[in-house]
Amino acid sequence: MEAIHAQKTALVQVIHFLHGKGWAPATSSNYSFRMEGEAAFYVSQSGKDKGDFTTADFLQVNADGRPIEDARTPSAETALHCMLYKLYPEVHCVLHTHTALNTVLSQHFQSKKQIVFENYEVLKGFSGIKTHEVSVKIPIFANSQDVPTLAEEVLAYAQQNPGMRAFLLSGHGMYTWGATIQEAKRHCEVVEFLLECEYLKLHL
Repeated sequence: MEAIHAQKTALVQVIHFLHGKGWAPATSSNYSFRMEGEAAFYVSQSGKDKGDFTTADFLQVNADGRPIEDARTPSAETALHCMLYKLYPEVHCVLHTHTALNTVLSQHFQSKKQIVFENYEVLKGFSGIKTHEVSVKIPIFANSQDVPTLAEEVLAYAQQNPGMRAFLLSGHGMYTWGATIQEAKRHCEVVEFLLECEYLKLHL
């Protein structure tokens, strides 16, 4: 229980950081983590203001997203977390942000179904990338309130495109993940920084 509490505390710190950046306004966004070797995971409770989020606002769900001995409601997008944990056994944290830039740019590039980041030094912030001389594609999916079907769509793409590092939902937000909470946070910052760069390039 002490290890679980430590992970909850670490993720709450990240959630407050993201909220402070304006990347998790009001009750938007959702987050989760799982312990090593566990199929079940802890996800943020639905409807919680992320500026006031505490360790008590996580609930445990099974691998299919059903609450374990808890009457509270998990995030409406828990199915996307389930999909990512099943797809990537090495992943232990999933972060979802709602920023002005990821919302607007996901709509702007929706017809292309992706945003491509190339030759940025900060791409080395993604685990496994050692040089700026690389191209990273971030797919964009149409937003939907049918989250299980959306999860199947993302899964089908990921299976055909190994190495997916994040994805965008048009007019909605961005998902990224990592083997640890801190790695997921780093990946989130990388994507948000690069989205800002792409936005600025559109105005030059």
